[in-house]
Amino acid sequence: MKQDNIPITPLQQAVLSVLCYFNVFQHPLTLDEIRLNCSIPANNKDVEKVASELLEIGIISNHSGFYFLKDQDATIVQERKVKENRAINELQKSQKYTRLISRFPFVKAVCISGSLSKGVMETDGDVDYFIITEKGRLWICRSLLIAFKKLFLLNSRKYFCTNYFVDTENMVIPDKSIFTATEINYLKPVCNELLVDKMRIENNWTEQFTPNYKRPDCEDCFPESRNGMKRFFEFCMKGNAGEKLDNYFFRLTLKRWKKKFPHFNAEDFDLNMRSRKNVSKHHPRGYQQKVLIAHEQKLREILQTNDVERLKTVAA
Repeated sequence: MKQDNIPITPLQQAVLSVLCYFNVFQHPLTLDEIRLNCSIPANNKDVEKVASELLEIGIISNHSGFYFLKDQDATIVQERKVKENRAINELQKSQKYTRLISRFPFVKAVCISGSLSKGVMETDGDVDYFIITEKGRLWICRSLLIAFKKLFLLNSRKYFCTNYFVDTENMVIPDKSIFTATEINYLKPVCNELLVDKMRIENNWTEQFTPNYKRPDCEDCFPESRNGMKRFFEFCMKGNAGEKLDNYFFRLTLKRWKKKFPHFNAEDFDLNMRSRKNVSKHHPRGYQQKVLIAHEQKLREILQTNDVERLKTVAA
């Protein structure tokens, strides 16, 4: 018998929200991964109990210890394992590029972001980087990296997708959402772990979305590169010369992007193509909004079904 006066519990909704979010990426989760990404404090026992309730009424499915929404096929578990094996290979291949990036002038820290930071890789996926630069020299740094990619890598993005830069004085990410919190949580430091940890502390607002999250121990992370050529170029770019050149590259890139992406209004341009002296974000496909909309729609769809009425009864 349905008990309409009994609300769905906060943890039930939080677990559903996590599964709906990763449903967008066709990415099944373990119980511990569900807990780490929950929006409210929880332990594994509590999450396991809720998962059992969701399984009992058929809202979610389980296969080989991985949980996913019932409208997904169990083959996504095998697909995840294939993507994980591919990610291992791609991480090994990307090592020479991460070290190369770290040697560029004004690069202070490098992280792998995107799907590879979560331990998976699509067949046609790119290696995305989140880069922290020296204050006031972000646009010189970015322009040198882009020039290298175009001249020596024939503009290939496969192992050299440098799409997000911040400088050491502006490491707080303003877009406070489950998407951004997840991306920050999963950043994989490859150069200068201490500075990346400082960036995470400055973005402790992510705990509002994922209070249980704890970054795994960092492996194979090397210190900031200080090679001779890098030091020499940085010395030459001190003072007014460096400031003028950085301003030039900033204005040039901003002008080009506004011409190239006229379909963005001011708000969407700032979200996807944020271009300021201390930040460069290049997400022309508007992926963040698409993910957040898909997540919200999927969660709303589930919460409006009769299954949730049955969930209220189970919870009672």
